[in-house]
Amino acid sequence: MFPSNASSPVSSADCPDVNGAGQAVAHPVYTEQYNADFVSRWDELIDWSKRAEGEGPFFTQLLLQAGACRVFDASCGSGFHSVQLRRAGFDVTACDGSPTMVRQAKANFASRGLDIPTLCCDWHDLDPRQLGTFDAVLCLGSSLCHVFEEAERIAVLKRFRQLLNPGGVLLVDQRNFLAILAGRFSSSGRYYYCGKTAKVTLGELHDSLCEFVYTFADGARYCLRVFPILPVRLRGEMRAAGFVVKQSYGDFKTVYDPMAADFIIHQAHV
Repeated sequence: MFPSNASSPVSSADCPDVNGAGQAVAHPVYTEQYNADFVSRWDELIDWSKRAEGEGPFFTQLLLQAGACRVFDASCGSGFHSVQLRRAGFDVTACDGSPTMVRQAKANFASRGLDIPTLCCDWHDLDPRQLGTFDAVLCLGSSLCHVFEEAERIAVLKRFRQLLNPGGVLLVDQRNFLAILAGRFSSSGRYYYCGKTAKVTLGELHDSLCEFVYTFADGARYCLRVFPILPVRLRGEMRAAGFVVKQSYGDFKTVYDPMAADFIIHQAHV
């Protein structure tokens, strides 16, 4: 992966689907979407305190129930879940493919006095011979949706499986694209994007692309373009990668309205 040189806000108009030669490209490079300006405001968007309150002990309890100790946070972003889990006593290794996010995560760890091993690595390069194996792998923040091709997503899931010890658990979350594609997009602000200085809306939307637009109170606008994978399809891809899918949750609840939840979390085992 390569760091982006972009440093200015982007919007729908700033994210064309063409390269320098004017030819259509399949999808945007996700590292370029996480430019330095956007990442510097990521924690403002999340609001760690409010997010921790809304999420509660959900992930901690799942990992404890699974008997997990050593955890690999495969899409750590600015480090929120790595911090929560490290404070809960888990042995955490943090990883992200975005250099800007890794820098932000390291700064957040240092400011909290936490020594969390952190690496910047493309998922395809994850190697248990170098990293060792883990009791749990987390891929949160709807991060797998940055991968547009089904075969590539399955290959990534297989990489995660290789990192897991026998009986290990995989936790993957995603935006609720079932509801979004049905015209029922919501961003409640109760669980994920809890900050009050930014509004999340939709830009371009169809079966092969979903664009989220983040508009801050000072007028700065950024966008993320992802593949709108349906929950049932993602569960099928997890099975294709060799996982046993145990449970899905809507906004941290076992019983939920599949057309109302902001995020869906999938729990699987090897």
